[in-house]
Amino acid sequence: MKWGRWIDHLPLWLAFGATLSTGIYDPGELWVMVVPLVAALVVELFAWDLGRFHRWLEIGALVFFLAELARGRGLFTAAIHTLFMLAGVRLILPRESAHRRQLLLMGFMLFLTTAMGTTDIAFLVWMLAWFCAATLVLLQLSWEPSAALRQGALARPPYAQVPGWVGMALLFGTGVFLILPRLNLGLRPGLLLGGTRTLGQAGLGDRLDLSGGGPIEPNPEVAVRIAPPPGLDPRMNPQWSRGLELLPGVTLEAIQGQRWEPADLTRPPLFAPGSPALHRRAEFLFTATPQGILTLPAGLMGLEPPDAPITAGPGASRRWRFPRARTIPLQVTWTTAPVDSREPLLSSRRYDLLTRLEPEHASARRASLRFAPAILPVPQLARVLETALRQFKYTLDNPSGKAANPLEDFLDRTQAGHCEYFASAMALMLRARGVPARVVNGYRLGPWIPEGGYFRVSQNEAHSWVQYWHEGRWWTSDPTPQGAAALAAESQGMQALERWADAFRYRWDRYVVRFSDQDQLAGFSWLQTRLQGWEWHWKAPSKTVEWVLGLAVLSWLLWRGRGLWRPAPVGPGRVAALRPLLRRTRGYVPSQPGDTARSWLLRLGTLRPERQEALEQLADAVDALAYGPGHTAAATLAKAEAAAWRGWKPATPS
Repeated sequence: MKWGRWIDHLPLWLAFGATLSTGIYDPGELWVMVVPLVAALVVELFAWDLGRFHRWLEIGALVFFLAELARGRGLFTAAIHTLFMLAGVRLILPRESAHRRQLLLMGFMLFLTTAMGTTDIAFLVWMLAWFCAATLVLLQLSWEPSAALRQGALARPPYAQVPGWVGMALLFGTGVFLILPRLNLGLRPGLLLGGTRTLGQAGLGDRLDLSGGGPIEPNPEVAVRIAPPPGLDPRMNPQWSRGLELLPGVTLEAIQGQRWEPADLTRPPLFAPGSPALHRRAEFLFTATPQGILTLPAGLMGLEPPDAPITAGPGASRRWRFPRARTIPLQVTWTTAPVDSREPLLSSRRYDLLTRLEPEHASARRASLRFAPAILPVPQLARVLETALRQFKYTLDNPSGKAANPLEDFLDRTQAGHCEYFASAMALMLRARGVPARVVNGYRLGPWIPEGGYFRVSQNEAHSWVQYWHEGRWWTSDPTPQGAAALAAESQGMQALERWADAFRYRWDRYVVRFSDQDQLAGFSWLQTRLQGWEWHWKAPSKTVEWVLGLAVLSWLLWRGRGLWRPAPVGPGRVAALRPLLRRTRGYVPSQPGDTARSWLLRLGTLRPERQEALEQLADAVDALAYGPGHTAAATLAKAEAAAWRGWKPATPS
């Protein structure tokens, strides 16, 4: 009873923790959720009685809800915030059993909204913790009424049984999950929830703006995992990963000021088919993103399934036709041969677009002449400019982001920035020399995770590089310094525990989140194959084994039949006729260890004196059934007594 009221706080705090782990709320929204719970903890700690203020607190919650709607939060978000507020108010005020059940329902609703927004393995831990907390609350609510009727020192509730109950529920749920078909709804109220905290973080975008302001923060969120065929280790066969070094996503050809954007005139790439011996195949597991851009190898040959909901997007990109909420796998085939990105003829409009410069890009013209003053062939000019830019410093601090002209500040003063500055500078320097050039946004290939058998590409690997047109085809140039070396150092920096955790998340997504009917059929087929190939080989037991088995069977028969040769008083649970009565009275006078049927029935008589005579008759009938040749009246009397206790409740003191 001492910790009973504190247990009421657990489901709500665990619902808040699960909400916090999803990362789909802004910090301001999280403060709105946690402040009422903290206030309730303070009131509980100091045992303040605020019951006289209940009207004001309820009116305050209503005003808060209306204010949330007036601020344009949206009904869903305002309802979640208000639910946390009401839960805090309910915890602050004096509460009875009905109020505590309301709190548990509020915690369930808040936890359910979180469950709609994530499928991560970490959420399984929060789910089990919340189920344990909810079981504790229900156990406390069912135990307290019967405990209040007992005399003497109170025993503790059976808290130790909670993990076993939750474990059995988990096993049952796992069995149902493996057998029954499922709906892959992918529920996620992304349009209704608050904004995420991705502003200013590394990541792939379908635009490029050099005037982004402050520094860029690292973002370890996984963008795509690339799993080669089973049994293939790219460390032993490095040639297999050729063509994956740069994964283009969107091509940016139009520039306005410091901002690059896709252009309507951009043509999709044309790839010549390579030799089948140079084809490679892997599973690309894409994490859902707001833009839905697919980053695929430049030498793409094919995608499976062929009916995947993929459409052409701006900037020659491939995107999901509909917003996705869960990871999506694709079987990708590409060629390791040099990619023939041909575009033999540029129209006058496309040529003007790809060589356009604005007055504020004069610094790019000056830098181009400074780095390469002589007239050079286009490939040599590109190499000279690339070499010059690689002497600059790579940093995420973005020292030129707040300048009036970030590109000019990058080229003439700081000579330090991230990949977007290097790619923009080189593309504009090439344009200043009359060479059509554009910027490509995509990813570098991430580190190999040996524990999971895949390449892990995170948002930290988001990258920009340059393509320039020469002699009827597009050539790739990456002027960012130390890109490959920095990536290798980062991959080596992943600790073993981090790699194991990421591999575990991958398997969770593959075998739980994406577990499908096809997986069920494959599992059943495997089991059927094993059963069909199993043969029973009988080997006659030795004499010693026969004697041991015989003694074991004899001992078991003697133990099962001990009541026939050793009559003894039996507890009420051993009498089948008394079991309905036990079920009806377990909340008032449960059977205790050492109770006989008579002692328990007489104890029932002290609770209901008007039934004492009938209970004594039932005790006599049960004794006759246990010690005598049998008594047919025991079952009849027990059935009548159970009916008499139906719906009975102890009278409350006036």
